Amino acid sequence: MTNRVRDARFATWIGGTVVLFLVAAGVGFVWLPSAQPGASSLGLWNTICRAVGVPERLAQDSAAAAGQPVSTVAWTVATRQQLTRGDAARGAAIATTCNNCHGANGMSTDAAFPNLVGQTIAAIYKQLEDFRTHKRDARVMGVFVDPLTQQDTLNLAAYYASMANPFAPAGDMASFSDLAARRLIEVGDPGRGIASCAACHGPLGLVPGAPGLRGQQRAYLEEQMQAFKAGRRRNDIGEQMRSVARQLTEGEIAGLAAYYSSFPGVTGR
Repeated sequence: MTNRVRDARFATWIGGTVVLFLVAAGVGFVWLPSAQPGASSLGLWNTICRAVGVPERLAQDSAAAAGQPVSTVAWTVATRQQLTRGDAARGAAIATTCNNCHGANGMSTDAAFPNLVGQTIAAIYKQLEDFRTHKRDARVMGVFVDPLTQQDTLNLAAYYASMANPFAPAGDMASFSDLAARRLIEVGDPGRGIASCAACHGPLGLVPGAPGLRGQQRAYLEEQMQAFKAGRRRNDIGEQMRSVARQLTEGEIAGLAAYYSSFPGVTGR
């Protein structure tokens, strides 16, 4: 009889503990985070991620979750060989439709549109293909790239890559007053898992397909970093830019854009 009473009390204690745990988990991981500003659009999984400090997986991963690749361009041997088959002369003929936004010389006079001059063939080809295959938001670019073939994008990339880079080479950053931006560009922030900008975008190194940033339009740079941060842009196959941008503050984004847009030769700042 005593054992049965003890077993009943033990079962009650275990059951009560489980109930309390579930209630505490619901309050701590769901109710309290969902009560925070801006949480209504996150969904249950992102709410839990916010509570435990894991970067939120927002709408930028919806395509990947559906089994669709975020880009059709991978830097294989075949892709590198393909880049040698671009025809700059044919690309120049196609580029007449690009001039209104990107400038006849590849340098835009509108800060909302990027400069194309100074980019490598790999960088331009990747973005054009991502637009053409709608792996990057093509609401603006779609009308121009939808009629293109893959060979057309190769030809366009070859044309813009053939232009002489008008922007001054990266020099000593000592004169740039934004110390936070300087640190991110030169060494990154290991504590937040942020590699240096220079490691991918130069001059320390240049990852295939990573665009050069010197002389780029300031407003365009800020918008693209914000798009990566918010998940509106997700055509970075390894999520490198999304991982970095999610960690950046508004001030850091503005500082980085200010630095890269400051090189001589840029217009429309």
